[in-house]
Amino acid sequence: MPLTLLPGTLADVPSFTSIYLSAFQDVIAHDCFPRTSPHIKEWWTSSNMDDMQHQASARFLKVVDGDEVIAYAKWNVPVKQGTETVLGGDNPDEMPVWPKDANVELCDVFFGHLARERKRIMGSRPHYYLEIVATLPQHQGKGAAGKMIRWGLEQADRDGLEAYVEASPLAVPVYQHYGWKVVADFTLEDRNHTESFMIRTPQPTSKDKV
Repeated sequence: MPLTLLPGTLADVPSFTSIYLSAFQDVIAHDCFPRTSPHIKEWWTSSNMDDMQHQASARFLKVVDGDEVIAYAKWNVPVKQGTETVLGGDNPDEMPVWPKDANVELCDVFFGHLARERKRIMGSRPHYYLEIVATLPQHQGKGAAGKMIRWGLEQADRDGLEAYVEASPLAVPVYQHYGWKVVADFTLEDRNHTESFMIRTPQPTSKDKV
């Protein structure tokens, strides 16, 4: 059955939580958010629902295979509010209140560094930010992630804006395929984990080529 890309809805959020917790199996994901705690699942569901309802820049996407939601993504798009442009994502000066049973110290170190690096690299430049893309393990390799990635990149190219993403070593080649380039790295030595920060410059659209 063909995969279908659709906007995410509040009714989809519990499925998004399950997908996230299944898809991210690296040491950071497990150490930050122990899978044995029910509080972790509750927090991710509540957090995504809040973002969907109240973050002006958040764009949630899903890919369905028949009636099953098999993948989701969260893009942050630049939104004008008065004289300011809202870019979305974590505030480097104010980390979220992490759930009970989370490794708060590690969450603050890891996600805090990600947020600070994005601010350092991108500054206040309007850009598209792919914050999360996740696919159920049994459905990986079928093209679901590509559909959601291309959605955001087409918007960014249309607007003539850069796209930004953070990537694990396994994900770096995937994003390079779509035109992103590594501009910086961050390694947590005690967990042997490296995260790369990547920028993609806008590509000419078919309209530009006419």
